[in-house]
Amino acid sequence: MSFFRERNNIKNEYSGYQEISENLRAKLFAIVDHRAGYNIGLGNEDYFLQLEILDHEMQVHLVGKALEVIRKGDYSQVFEAIEIFLHCVRSNLFTQAYNETLVDILTAFRTSGCVYAPNQQGEIVLQISEDTAKNIKSAQEQMGGRSPEALDFFQRALSDLLSRGRNANDIIKDFAVSMEDYLKGVTGKKGFDEALRELRTQGILAATQEGVLTKLYAYRGDAHGVAHSGNTEEPKVVDAVWFLETFVAQVKMIEAKLKENVVLIGD
Repeated sequence: MSFFRERNNIKNEYSGYQEISENLRAKLFAIVDHRAGYNIGLGNEDYFLQLEILDHEMQVHLVGKALEVIRKGDYSQVFEAIEIFLHCVRSNLFTQAYNETLVDILTAFRTSGCVYAPNQQGEIVLQISEDTAKNIKSAQEQMGGRSPEALDFFQRALSDLLSRGRNANDIIKDFAVSMEDYLKGVTGKKGFDEALRELRTQGILAATQEGVLTKLYAYRGDAHGVAHSGNTEEPKVVDAVWFLETFVAQVKMIEAKLKENVVLIGD
């Protein structure tokens, strides 16, 4: 079930590509600490994992004990430790214990707005394509320098998309606001249309590229329930992912063009 903060969307947590947030790390530590221990009481052997078993597997594949790796390791070490942990739980405990543990870990990843998540086999995998994940990481760095407001809306929408925290309508709306704020930050202009014209005038955008951004921005108003009652069916998660992928690709293209262009935008 969902609790107060999740139900009321009181969160702005995100754990991105090739990284792990401190909140996600703490959640994973608590889950392993709960399910595994050195002194398992009689009758609990099929529900709780002996830490000696987990630590042995950890020493075979990684250097260090499980809880220490989760506490201090980098993202790749932590995720591998969680895969090893899930493997040990599945191999040594009842199916019920494995299913409960997997649900707990899935919830931890989901509520942390992570681009990774465990699958049914206990493998930690990207929820989006690797190219999109890389572009997101780059886009966030660029947006942070151009407009803190753009970055804030972007991260909130991305977190909600990954955690399914809000419906696709609202997520797309926030991505569109982020896109507008980013373009205004790049150009110093006060409106979306003005910003596009400035980029076109300075040779940053070709006509086709300008058209892509115009149509992408218009989608927030055309889709039912995004900005107003519109002309197409209500967006789904796959539509929000499409909007995200198209948006970050445009940011990548604009930033590349800006590096090539000697004209200072907004002067």
